Amino acid sequence: MPDDHIQTAPNVLEILRQILGGEGLRTGLAERELMSQDVWAKGMTAEFVAAPASVDQLCQTVRIASEHGIALNPRGGGMSYTGGYAPDRAGVGVLDFSRLDKIVEINAEDMYVTVEAGCTWKTLYEALKPLGLRTPFWGPLSGIKATIGGSLSQNNAFFGAGIYGTSANSVNALSVVLADGTLVRTGTSGTEGGKPFWRSFGPDLTGLFLGDAGALGHKAEATLRLIPTPEHADYASFEFPSLEACANAMGALARQNL
Repeated sequence: MPDDHIQTAPNVLEILRQILGGEGLRTGLAERELMSQDVWAKGMTAEFVAAPASVDQLCQTVRIASEHGIALNPRGGGMSYTGGYAPDRAGVGVLDFSRLDKIVEINAEDMYVTVEAGCTWKTLYEALKPLGLRTPFWGPLSGIKATIGGSLSQNNAFFGAGIYGTSANSVNALSVVLADGTLVRTGTSGTEGGKPFWRSFGPDLTGLFLGDAGALGHKAEATLRLIPTPEHADYASFEFPSLEACANAMGALARQNL
């Protein structure tokens, strides 16, 4: 597919291609149009789609884009419902996190898991299930392609949120790439030789990068708390005479951690 209507200088694209490899930089019109759409909204067509396969590649890509004045919009599973990553102007590149999808560490002793931002909730759930573990918040309603980084950018509320809060409440630490390509580690993971067992180490920097739609930094990795998977699940159906009665009952259940 030809590079139709691309304004980015060819030398910049060549630098990015050297960093990302042939599969990591896509400039075909159909691919750019596809990756510029949200579930319900279509943005301006992106200049290119950059898909780093490592944190180092992500840092280099962001640095090169910054040096040449190119804005980058981060895209996870493509189901944000907010238009958060759809370009609102010409000249924007889309950062595709689909290749940053690995589980970095499962620490069942200290009860945390570290994943790359493009890892899906489905992948994480299936990896933890045989261990009898899960994260407190364990996924949005968006579907099996929903990524953890995307959910943290949108601050999702669904599976597990009734007791444990939104996705942000399950986070211990982040690795974030700032606009100039600098990698910042938050919480206790930012200390020399430190492990990400606490979110706060001084001021809570982690919270700055949650619910930001990727505007304040590109999430590279996230560490989430682990809990034992509940041993039992059961279901019941009720009818209420009013919305107020239903809300009161749900509140009473929540106060019992149900």
